[in-house]
Amino acid sequence: MAKHKSIELLEPILIETFGLERVFQPTSLLTEWLSADGEINAMDAWLLEESCAKLLENADSWNEEELKMQFISFMIFLARYDKPIRTYYDREISAEINGIHVSSKVDMMLSKGIGELIKTPYFFLHEYKREKKYSGDPVGQMLGGMLIGQAKNNDEKPIYGCYVQGRNWYFSLLDGKKYVVSKGFDSSEMDEAKQIIYILRKLKVMIDERIRES
Repeated sequence: MAKHKSIELLEPILIETFGLERVFQPTSLLTEWLSADGEINAMDAWLLEESCAKLLENADSWNEEELKMQFISFMIFLARYDKPIRTYYDREISAEINGIHVSSKVDMMLSKGIGELIKTPYFFLHEYKREKKYSGDPVGQMLGGMLIGQAKNNDEKPIYGCYVQGRNWYFSLLDGKKYVVSKGFDSSEMDEAKQIIYILRKLKVMIDERIRES
């Protein structure tokens, strides 16, 4: 059986190989998502404030695992994801796209699934160590997962993504061949950390709506 060639998850290579276009002005879909609002109860606000203070003190020294366990995990907890959405961590996923094997180790994803079976991926998150020092291409790694999700779903619906670089969160949306990446949200600032929670919670609402329509 012929072996399909694989591809490195670097943004310029993905653009060239799959004919992608990066849009640098916020699209209407991204703007609608990021304009999420809401409220945080007193207990959640206390937990968020404690987490933000710890991040501010340690963002430059934490490695990826420490960032994930000591901060990102609390943000995901406060987003309150539940069935039928499943939260998967540290998973290998792959797909054949135009005869090319694309694989990615995903730090975190939201998907419909049954146990170990990942059925319909909607959102991919990658985390990186700190602003001043990180390895790899964060946009390329995130985009690779989003392309795999798009291929698996095969429904012409947008795929959502995010990468975390130290204290900064960048949200992304892949719609067809076009993708856009937001400005950074500084999660060490309480107001911006709250906005990240609202964005993550709105994602749950959007996914729930898509599941009901399917």
